[in-house]
Amino acid sequence: MLQRAAAALHARIKESGAEAPSVPVIVYALEIVFNTVSIALLVLLVGLATGELLRTAELLILFAVVRFISGGYHLPSNSYCIIVSTIVLATLPHINLPDAFMFGLTCASLLMMIIFAPANYDTYARIAPKYYPLMKLLACLIVAANLLLQSDMLALAFAVQAVLLPFKNKPASAA
Repeated sequence: MLQRAAAALHARIKESGAEAPSVPVIVYALEIVFNTVSIALLVLLVGLATGELLRTAELLILFAVVRFISGGYHLPSNSYCIIVSTIVLATLPHINLPDAFMFGLTCASLLMMIIFAPANYDTYARIAPKYYPLMKLLACLIVAANLLLQSDMLALAFAVQAVLLPFKNKPASAA
């Protein structure tokens, strides 16, 4: 399905006289959009059904920002990504933690951000390494803000993201 859409898009771009990216590049971009939209819609539907739409939307936005800034492990297939991400992100707004546990998770997440962020950008993105210190700083500031906000949901979200940092993906050519 995405292959056909990418081929059609490639042809239309070329017909317009513009330089078109290759079909595999368009497929890759469409996969990213499909994954992101699928996860967001499914998680928001769960949030709506359970009466936690606002918390779920807040979680999605903050998780996406910290994920973008800090990087991390990517699951081996789009299907796994959609399934696992939906289950995890739809569950987090419904978990309540004691304050001490929230504080401990936030501190542990902050430590992992300091040590490992940003992670896997050499495999999945074209962000120059000169920006990595800034990305680390921003990720740490976002996580550290939860020491003031004291959100159990954010402590859990940041912990999930922090756990994904030490794992390395194989380079695309080795996969």
